[in-house]
Amino acid sequence: MLQQYSYQWFIQQFENTKDTAEEFILSVDKNLFLKAPAEGRWSIAECYSHLINYGDLYFDNIASAISKNADTANSVNRSFPPRWLAQKIISYFEPPYKIKLKTIKSMKPVDTSGYNRMDLLDEYLNLQNRLIAQLETAHQKNVHLGRSKVSHPIFSIIKMTLSECFLLLEAHQRRHQWQAEQTLKALQNNQSE
Repeated sequence: MLQQYSYQWFIQQFENTKDTAEEFILSVDKNLFLKAPAEGRWSIAECYSHLINYGDLYFDNIASAISKNADTANSVNRSFPPRWLAQKIISYFEPPYKIKLKTIKSMKPVDTSGYNRMDLLDEYLNLQNRLIAQLETAHQKNVHLGRSKVSHPIFSIIKMTLSECFLLLEAHQRRHQWQAEQTLKALQNNQSE
């Protein structure tokens, strides 16, 4: 069993994200993929578009922090748990979410009306692969994920450890994966009425 918050554990979380997204997106009827269940709600494509946009912002900060890192761990086969306050904040992103958070304007999904679900899936899987590659690079460089700091991609005054950044990103992805699954259920219910 993988030690929680270790390099391998983080990598496994992003591998699981790939598997879940691929299985889900391939199971969705292509006509439902672009359809919103109601006015003001996101389509499945919009959920993933948002995750790709947000993930790219996180990726840039993560890659920069890892490339410049000077804080190394004496044992890379250890756990890098988040600080208590960060863990509490991350828990608000866990699905099923009880608190709806307003999406800031710059992170709203782009127009997905012309999206092809296979292209979107490829783009999302590519993001996960790039995140995994950063974790592998950090592991090779003995980066201390619990001490190396990174700025939040939108609220730059907020500093997180790399482990907190990966955890927040991963929880955010699961949040919108759950949203996409709820969207599909709503669309299927609308069809059967």
